Amino acid sequence: MLSPEAVRGMTYREFRTLVAGLPRTPEVRQAQGAVRRRALGLYRERPPLPFLLYLADQEGRLVWRSAEAFAIVEPPLARQTEWYRVVRNLPGSTRALGRLVRSWRFIPPFAPAVVGVVAAVPLGLLSPATARAAVLLLLAGIAHAVTDMIVGVIRLGWSLLRSLSVGMSDDEIFGDEIRGHHWTITFCHAVHPSDADGLCADAFRRTRELRGALLPEDPAFGSECVGVRPENFTSPDVRSLLGDLPSLRPLPRAGWYMIGAKQHFERPVHEAVRPLSGIRLMSASTLLALIVSAQSVAWFERQACSTNDCGARPVTFPKALAWTVRHVFLQFPAPATLPSQALGVLALILVWVMTLCVILTLRWRIRNRRARRDLMYTAIERMAAEPTVAIVVVNETECRAVADAFVARMPGMVPRPGKAGAKAVTLLGTIGGAKVVLAQSEQGTVGAGSMPWTVDNLIKHLDPVFLVLTGVGYGLNARELDDGDQQIGDVVVATQVRAADHRKVTTRADGTQYEITRGPLPEAASDLLSHARVLAQDRSPKVHFGPLLSLNTLVNSEEERARLRGLDEEAVAGEMEAAGLYAAAAQTRRAWIVVKGISDWGIRKTDDHQALAARNAADFVADLICQIEPGAATGREGRKIAG
Repeated sequence: MLSPEAVRGMTYREFRTLVAGLPRTPEVRQAQGAVRRRALGLYRERPPLPFLLYLADQEGRLVWRSAEAFAIVEPPLARQTEWYRVVRNLPGSTRALGRLVRSWRFIPPFAPAVVGVVAAVPLGLLSPATARAAVLLLLAGIAHAVTDMIVGVIRLGWSLLRSLSVGMSDDEIFGDEIRGHHWTITFCHAVHPSDADGLCADAFRRTRELRGALLPEDPAFGSECVGVRPENFTSPDVRSLLGDLPSLRPLPRAGWYMIGAKQHFERPVHEAVRPLSGIRLMSASTLLALIVSAQSVAWFERQACSTNDCGARPVTFPKALAWTVRHVFLQFPAPATLPSQALGVLALILVWVMTLCVILTLRWRIRNRRARRDLMYTAIERMAAEPTVAIVVVNETECRAVADAFVARMPGMVPRPGKAGAKAVTLLGTIGGAKVVLAQSEQGTVGAGSMPWTVDNLIKHLDPVFLVLTGVGYGLNARELDDGDQQIGDVVVATQVRAADHRKVTTRADGTQYEITRGPLPEAASDLLSHARVLAQDRSPKVHFGPLLSLNTLVNSEEERARLRGLDEEAVAGEMEAAGLYAAAAQTRRAWIVVKGISDWGIRKTDDHQALAARNAADFVADLICQIEPGAATGREGRKIAG
């Protein structure tokens, strides 16, 4: 059975195709009226589609995949003022089109009134006969505008009453909320469902780019997500399959779908969203209305006064202005004509209504400033309570592997550049209640930008609760070389770090040479190791625990590898930076752990397996941070994990 709900979202052409050949029953006529009202509402709310497409393309809001898949995104209504400041830099023709599009809702109701006023002026100057027609035309235009304003006020009042009643649907409530505080897709043309899914994902990415590049960051707007309604899709086939698209999540009890809503969603702070003020406009319009009313009162009274002595009548502008102001303060002076009395009452209503609006606007502005102040202090408290975990790598392959591992665990997360003092870092977002920061060091432990300098800089400026060194290394217990249990791609977690460069080389009495290792044997943080051992159980690829050799030598020699294995028979791997990590962290007693992926055996080196080994180690690090939950472990009181 047809009903207004059944044809919701259909265009008028689709409806005509659906009901072709059906009898004109009351249900069909009712559904036809619903479709026509919707089409008329769209015409009154927005200009023709080519204008919208051109303007969206010029402003960067057009998401284009092909002629059969494109969409238009819109910023939140609460950020329209900020968006208008951005588009002022566009060419003059584009700005003019933007003003036309954004003021379109006012054109259909007021265009006849403007045309009537403009046409009435020359008609009134031609002859007395045309003057009557000019007056009628002027009155008709004004009546049309006034009627439309009255209807608008009634609709606004009705919507306010409905918002306070239980009869307002969730769809209307959620729709107002989403349009006001989130980006939305207002038009989506996609012929195939697969195109619609990719288009929605592209639209989400485009809104992130626009927000990050053009709109100032504002925590009052909460998490980033994009809303879309089924009616915004042009294809009926796509509308029927929206629930199956991976990029869309249906909003409960509402006809809306959300794109990019994260698991840990932060809702907007409504009182911290800057309200629409318009105080200057309201004050100026009220003053102008008083001046026009006073001038009209003076003209009416001069016309009514037949003698030169008009007595106390307000026939001059100053007297008329004083007379009008006394009306505003409820003194109702006399004598005056009926039109003047009507103008006095209108001025009374106008001034008091505008005064009430100004008071309410000032009150909203004060609430906004208080809410933004509270938001700032809340952010400061969160920054003080939210710990930081620093991950350190050495080369671009390792850096890319860590970023990909965290993006895989936090869909929608985009790594952002940041700084830790003079050191450039990458902000990976929040996971396990902690901010994760990625820093890239130079190779080795000697020289500017090396591991000790990088770690010292991170500790001074970020105060991390613990540090993780990850990346690739060479295995020392290979199955094919050493009859061990290690394979390429396995993960190594260091229980100890042995600085193999710090050694004494001496000669015995018989002339043979031998080495004495003099470096410390620091242990990784015990709490971190305990979590790592639990996480490593039954994990693939396999995770190996044991001492790690660290020296400023790139090992690619069978003789050097054999020498290193002789230094410590229990050593599981070797690399070049762990000793520098320990040296910098030990000065502040900072917890640390080293997680490496085996990319080679220290002989016949190639880069073939570096990406695999780095990604396996990065995945283990990401899972380790999730399991530890540093934010829950430290809380608001403690900042460090015991090691």
